[in-house]
Amino acid sequence: MTTPTGHAVIPLHRNRNFRLLWTGSAGAFLGLFALETAMPLLILGTWSSPALTSVFAAVQTTTTVLCGAPAGWLLDRYDRRKLLVLAETARAAALGTLALALWLGQLTIVHVITIAVVLGSMQTIGTARMLLVRASVPDEQLTAAVTGEEVRNNAAELAGPPLGGVLFALSPVLPVLTATALFTVSAGLTWLVRLPARAQLPAASGQVLKGLTAALRERTMRAAILVLMLINSVAWIAQLVTIVLLQQHGVAPWLVGLVVAGFAVGALAGTVLVAPLQRRLGPGALLLVVGLAQVPTLAGLALPLGPWWAALMCLCFGLGLPQVRVLLDVLVIRQIPDERRGQALSGVFTLLSLSLPIGMIGAGMLMNYSTPRTTLLTLASILLLGVACATFSRSVRTARWPGKQ
Repeated sequence: MTTPTGHAVIPLHRNRNFRLLWTGSAGAFLGLFALETAMPLLILGTWSSPALTSVFAAVQTTTTVLCGAPAGWLLDRYDRRKLLVLAETARAAALGTLALALWLGQLTIVHVITIAVVLGSMQTIGTARMLLVRASVPDEQLTAAVTGEEVRNNAAELAGPPLGGVLFALSPVLPVLTATALFTVSAGLTWLVRLPARAQLPAASGQVLKGLTAALRERTMRAAILVLMLINSVAWIAQLVTIVLLQQHGVAPWLVGLVVAGFAVGALAGTVLVAPLQRRLGPGALLLVVGLAQVPTLAGLALPLGPWWAALMCLCFGLGLPQVRVLLDVLVIRQIPDERRGQALSGVFTLLSLSLPIGMIGAGMLMNYSTPRTTLLTLASILLLGVACATFSRSVRTARWPGKQ
């Protein structure tokens, strides 16, 4: 393979920088997903307080949202590789103190909440991964690189929670030590990445939202962000509502877990569909098709046909999720100049993060006054409405893949 200028392109599997970033990120994501299971178990086992587990999650999410814009400003002003190394090192150090406190029997609630703050704030710096990947591969390989990252993320999401549960069953400190080691390895591998020097354009004071506001002013990106927010929010809410629905019908906990795992299994399987769908559809049309395809699966989850039917619907819903990351990159991130790309990326992820708690609260209130089935049908209707609104944008419908006329 050669570039338009005639230079040979190094295959991704031989690209040293991409391999270092991919491998380090695989460990970091595996550690994060393992902690998602281990931390609630740790808090419940220590204080027997379900409320405290919710506080931990709320603090972590709130910190991520609050730090989104400042993190984007930092990513545009300073060396992104060093910032990612700092973030991974900070997470490893924080979890190291947690492991030490567990070993000494000195764990406190303040310590746990501090861990939530560190994890949440460093998560925003973690968006540097996408920017570093962009810098490590040529433009014609970006879609393949992002797809490879999606395979990694879905595999980690599938393997991380069981790993966290198994390690916790052996010893509460084991998942914490494992995550500490994985973040340390990620920091080390990122430090070994060598990229060309990037012209650092200082971001003006008070302009931390400039990248995001530029994205929201452009019609195509605004419509794409709306649909991506809806898909992201609906995906997480559907998992919660499905769990509630199955529990109300007396489904065994192990089977509930198996059903919900269908989302991750579908997402992993859906990576195979990325290339064929991209050959047949433009990015805007593909975004609309993915959003529209989720509507009948949400309605299908509301049908009282048993847990195996629900598992099938979860799997079908997950099939479209790998497209989301690629489409975010093509329709939004690539359209922003590099000097504002960190702010735009952090801003978009802040919006995605905000859509989750807002959607969760709305779904919870709806379930209080109706049923899980009604909630699923409402989600399907909202998603259908959002996709319908996006179809009015001609620029979305006619968007092309980079390099294609």
